[in-house]
Amino acid sequence: MRTHTALLGAFALGAASLLGACADDSGATVIASEPIDATSTATLASTTPPGSTTTARPPDTTTSTTSTTSTTSTTSTTSTTSTTSTTSTSTTSTGADALPVGSYPNVEAAVFSLALGNVAVSVSVHREGVAPWGLAAGRQADGALVTPDTTFVTASVSKLVTALSVARLVADGRLTTAAVVPWEALGLVRDPQWDDVTVRELLDHTSGMPVNTKSWLDDPGPCSIPLQEAVLAPPTVERTEWRYSNGNYCALGMLVEALTGQALDEAAYDLVFTPAGVTGPYLSTDGIRADSAPSPRGVARLARLGGAGSWLASTDDIVTMLDSVTEADREVLRWPGIILDQYGWGHTGTVDGAKACAWVLEDGRTTVAAFVSGPRPATGGNVCDVVLPALATDLGLWAGAPARTPQ
Repeated sequence: MRTHTALLGAFALGAASLLGACADDSGATVIASEPIDATSTATLASTTPPGSTTTARPPDTTTSTTSTTSTTSTTSTTSTTSTTSTTSTSTTSTGADALPVGSYPNVEAAVFSLALGNVAVSVSVHREGVAPWGLAAGRQADGALVTPDTTFVTASVSKLVTALSVARLVADGRLTTAAVVPWEALGLVRDPQWDDVTVRELLDHTSGMPVNTKSWLDDPGPCSIPLQEAVLAPPTVERTEWRYSNGNYCALGMLVEALTGQALDEAAYDLVFTPAGVTGPYLSTDGIRADSAPSPRGVARLARLGGAGSWLASTDDIVTMLDSVTEADREVLRWPGIILDQYGWGHTGTVDGAKACAWVLEDGRTTVAAFVSGPRPATGGNVCDVVLPALATDLGLWAGAPARTPQ
């Protein structure tokens, strides 16, 4: 059972002083179509991910917490909370199996800074042995408050879903990363020089797939349209070198469909989401649902990305998915297909109107996801630049600004 509490009037907490924490790299003032102002409502949530056994809060609906610096009380199941501090360290008193509540004051400040000038924002943090934590701001398409359960456009964080689907097919013995790509099974006519391109090369963006960003965000339609055009020509001369292209993960998504005989979303649920106890993600072809965060640019064009960027999910969904990653999965999800920094590994996502960051800190297992609906900052990497140092500081792991590779 999920327990949510609302933090009312959160943006009154020094919002002006937080503006500098996440400035747009361009230096320009960018205003969202429906900006959140300093009087808006944020929602603070401790959530119990379905199927979680390491960070689940007990299934009660009334939680009392105590602190040396503040007192917080939740008095009903309607998620109404009075709070006098956002920096306390608390423990629950709801039973022998209760988990300690983490304190993330710097992450809270990061969320408030990201919310300014945007439509909605959500951050979730899971740590082994600590109650799940989340903070969100803004309103859903139906007008309800955004929570860490609210689905957002995840952009290229979708590639983690596709890579994990491939990893699970490898674990089941239905695929190897050294296998050549079965283009015929994907229904694609190709130049013969694609015949020895492997699944590993697609995962690592070393296949020679053309970049051509515009073709992967063109008119609505399946990603097979630009992929077919791409493979009629030989791989680029940069083959074997890392060249980030959505076409690689479009092809991997189509491969998952071909091997499973299922649609991309059905396969991902069977292979990734359902085993992790995740029930919320859906593809952009379903449109923006009433309980999703609004998307300033809409989502129709995202269908063109296929397995490279068409998922909508909540921050709770993605951290729970990342909690399920195994050592065997990591043999498939490796650099440069996934991104590394001094804190751990993950992926970022950037499309107009949506930015995303999903990361695993290799500190004994902490997962974090941060999603923004709106124009700022400029990229999902910039979101990571705000959230990861804040979380590392709260955990006592500060090691400088993230140094990601590949860029």
